[in-house]
Amino acid sequence: MNSNLRQKFFTGAMVLLVTVFFIPAFAGAFTPGQCKPDKGFGMKRHHVSPLGIWQNPKMVQELGLTDEQVKGLREADFSHREKRLQLKSQLDGLHLEMKKLFSADPVNESDILQLAQKISNLKGKLFVRKIESRLTVGKLLTADQLKKLKRFDLRHSGAHGKMHGKEKYRRTPPEIESANPNK
Repeated sequence: MNSNLRQKFFTGAMVLLVTVFFIPAFAGAFTPGQCKPDKGFGMKRHHVSPLGIWQNPKMVQELGLTDEQVKGLREADFSHREKRLQLKSQLDGLHLEMKKLFSADPVNESDILQLAQKISNLKGKLFVRKIESRLTVGKLLTADQLKKLKRFDLRHSGAHGKMHGKEKYRRTPPEIESANPNK
């Protein structure tokens, strides 16, 4: 009787483990990056260039951008993105080459270190491109428009509900929340 009870318990535990862990995994419930909402055509919000404000009609209106400024931002944005894509494709190629070097049977440390230096240099170039795009925005906008842009960025920085410690950032600004009588 004792072995029969033990066998039923073991069978029940296995069924529970299979239903909890394996079935959701096969169904794709735990896909990587599922909690990261994408904006636009697969672009994540934190990777958007500051030159891309020309794409947001609300920003164009709030900043009071002229047609010439929008044209300049658009041209600079596409130029920046082309250069960035070239660097990213080179970086992807180097990452693949790094995987090949690590998968070789005798791992050649000097080749790996040289490749790591190339990867580091490309990442530095990407960072410089990002800074150049911010400087271009500063050249194309007036001082008043830059102030408005900074206020807009500060006002919307915590709107994604990210966790900070145990507190969650507010999704609505305090002035709107306090005016809501339902809370």
